[in-house]
Amino acid sequence: MNFRRYWDTPFFVELLLLAITAPIFYFPSRFSSGELVFTIGLLAAGWVWRRFTIGVWFRRTPADWPIFFLFLVMLPISIWAAPGPLREQYSIPRALILVWNFFLFWTVVSHAGRRRELFRLFVIGFGGIGVGIALAALFGTDWKTTIPALQSIVARIPSPLAGLFADAESGFNANQVAGALLYVLPVVLALTLGAWRTQHRRTFLVGVAVIAPMLLVLALSQSRSGYMGFILATAVVGLAPFRWGRWGLLIGGIVILLVLPFVSIDGLLGVIADAPPVEAVGGTSTFGFRQVVWEAALYGISDFSFTGMGLGTFRKISFLLYPMVSISPTYDIAHAHNFFLQSALDFGLPGLISLLSIYGLALRLVFSLLPATNAVGYRAFLGIGLLAAIIGQSAYSLLDAVSMGSKPNLIISLLLALIFATATIPRKQRGDADFHDLG
Repeated sequence: MNFRRYWDTPFFVELLLLAITAPIFYFPSRFSSGELVFTIGLLAAGWVWRRFTIGVWFRRTPADWPIFFLFLVMLPISIWAAPGPLREQYSIPRALILVWNFFLFWTVVSHAGRRRELFRLFVIGFGGIGVGIALAALFGTDWKTTIPALQSIVARIPSPLAGLFADAESGFNANQVAGALLYVLPVVLALTLGAWRTQHRRTFLVGVAVIAPMLLVLALSQSRSGYMGFILATAVVGLAPFRWGRWGLLIGGIVILLVLPFVSIDGLLGVIADAPPVEAVGGTSTFGFRQVVWEAALYGISDFSFTGMGLGTFRKISFLLYPMVSISPTYDIAHAHNFFLQSALDFGLPGLISLLSIYGLALRLVFSLLPATNAVGYRAFLGIGLLAAIIGQSAYSLLDAVSMGSKPNLIISLLLALIFATATIPRKQRGDADFHDLG
């Protein structure tokens, strides 16, 4: 690999600014307010640098309006709506993480389409971050034993990274780890399959090496909602490269929708839904726990429809306003165990609509990457991987949540940034096979 081809001063200066400021945004309690203001100024200076070096403040995407509405309107409202003590404890720290991710998103979107080397670099970095999450999780997760066969394995894994973050003193949440990996694993899986089909042996071997630790940690997480999402994502990766496979996925989806009304939802979700034993409600299945939390979440959305109840505050306010008699008030439910319900609680219904609009526009772009016939080349397999990630993660998000403002939130921003970066690639390059053949 010729590393000189990948050097780009405008991009690397912005990347350096993001790296310098990340600790302050992710651990604000360890820094003064003056240092925080200074770092915000550094990130803003990155936009001035971008305007000076490449001639734009940011690259336009189809999702500009909902993104800016969510961050410039609903995010401040979500902080204002939070009660004072909870604002300091939960809302402001999560908002700062979202602000940093906002700058990260526009850095990727603004630079990825400028050169094929940069686009490739972002994809490589995306997979690398997935490996980093997997390795950190391997030695820092609070492993559960919902699958007895794995108990002896996870009991032998040391946990030197446990307690690294506040609110995770006993280790990272295994379900959160599984959800974060579902943003990355399907993309790498699809690109590895593409490398195998196009006989790029070196890229294929690298892809296998990247997949292995993520797949291991996903298996050890014992997250049944994570397993469900991965199975759906794998089905998309396996079938979508073929025209007949895409028809099969469409017909299968229609059949499921037709059959679903006649299936016992409680029984089905009771098998799929995953939670530690302490979350069981009144001795019932873990799905019973979620039913109680979802009911409280729906009451909260009804009462705080336009503003939300405050970013990250549902975990405390729910017990005050909507007592869940079968769950101890001392137990930290963390979130609503549904990404979309939690987003409505955080940002109100206007924020949820904005978020759904971003997802819808992202899907539209992903579909434009899919081939009309059988998949050949990088562009097609990238589109398949991105589609699989959205489908798999959305399925997971119905039963759990990597909530907005949580520390793994950067992986959501990076996935969406990669998708919307495809819209910034000049039209001539979009049809250039060399741009997409990055193996």
